[in-house]
Amino acid sequence: MSQQYGPPPGPPPAPAPGGWGTGPQGQQGPPAQQGGAGAWGPGPGRPSRPPKPNRTPWIIMAGAVVAVLLVAVGVVLLVNGKDKDTPTATEQTPGIGRTMYTPSPTPTPNDSKGPNDVGVEVGWGIWFTPSKGWLPDWDKSRSGKNYILQQFNARGLIDGYYWVRQTELYDAKGFAEHLVDVESNGMEGVRIGKGTTCKPANPNIKACYAVSYTGAWVAKNGKKVAMQGFVTAYQDQFDRTTATDAALETRVYARRVNELIYMNNSVVKSF
Repeated sequence: MSQQYGPPPGPPPAPAPGGWGTGPQGQQGPPAQQGGAGAWGPGPGRPSRPPKPNRTPWIIMAGAVVAVLLVAVGVVLLVNGKDKDTPTATEQTPGIGRTMYTPSPTPTPNDSKGPNDVGVEVGWGIWFTPSKGWLPDWDKSRSGKNYILQQFNARGLIDGYYWVRQTELYDAKGFAEHLVDVESNGMEGVRIGKGTTCKPANPNIKACYAVSYTGAWVAKNGKKVAMQGFVTAYQDQFDRTTATDAALETRVYARRVNELIYMNNSVVKSF
């Protein structure tokens, strides 16, 4: 017969006095207190406390709102407090609309005929008045305007010439020196004087330069004719240069040089 193990028959044993559970076979100690001795956690007979809410984010948000309101109020007061009687930059500048700067128009030359434009028109609004006895050159192939002084009782022979030419390739000094070189190429014994800067009274003339020369012109028959002359170049405000190339035979130069000066003065007045 096999032996069985188990609880003895009969009713279960009564709990031990003062115990927390069953008797010696199932004794249990009192339940452990949370938090141990001195802890703030809930324990027997101690109610639990709800956590306190964190108010710091609300305080920061309220401060930011107040700061924004103060800045907005300050801007409004600053704008409204501006002196309304102070004129703006546009109002202070007469003749100007919405833009602060209006560039001046580019000046253009006025080549229309003026009160001092008398005699022969050269170009660019420049005229000159021929002296008495001077005639247009019969050679129309020459550029510019050329007038000659014919010898008395000597058909086909001249005592001098007055030739006006214009360019935009040279300034006053360069054009005067260039024309002297051109004229002296057909002469012998050429002597070119020192160039001088002249200052005409006309404010429309930007620069003026004059060069004198002497030499002997050689005719086709080999005859040499002593000549004396000068070139004067005038440059306007638009860098257009007009030059007068004037020469006379040396034998009549002293007597008739004033006729060349008269024609030069008429050119100066025409600018």
